[in-house]
Amino acid sequence: MAIYWSYRGVLALIPWTAYLSIVLPPHFRADDWNVAWVGFDCAIMAVLAATAWAAWHQRQILAAMSIIAATMLVCDSWFDVSTSFGTSDQVFTLLNALLVNIPVSMFLLFLARRIMLRTAEVLAAALNSGPVPHHVHEVVMPFVTQIHKSATSTEIKSDPLK
Repeated sequence: MAIYWSYRGVLALIPWTAYLSIVLPPHFRADDWNVAWVGFDCAIMAVLAATAWAAWHQRQILAAMSIIAATMLVCDSWFDVSTSFGTSDQVFTLLNALLVNIPVSMFLLFLARRIMLRTAEVLAAALNSGPVPHHVHEVVMPFVTQIHKSATSTEIKSDPLK
């Protein structure tokens, strides 16, 4: 069911994005521009603080927080760079994106990947469920794994998203 709705969302965004590319003006004056940017930067700080807390306390939620923080940093870089073209801030925002936000995002995504793979490894060993996944796309969701026990063997069936 989740796959169905995910694909529908992607398909719906294609014409919407094409429409916006035609109708949106190249210039737009926004009120409270500073509130929008400061608010987004405060949200990034809150997510990074939660990520640091999860790392300090070695909590599993660190994987999710890392992905969220990385996504927000990439979005911040995109909007900083794309809105600074032709201004005096152009070089600074580009350097900030290339030297700070993007490398930190890559580290956070690597960290999330490492957590997911290590968790899958430990779970596979605990359940004796066969080969350990070596790539994130091979990791199945453990909460939908069904264990079928019979008198002679234990069979583990994974059926994610059902």
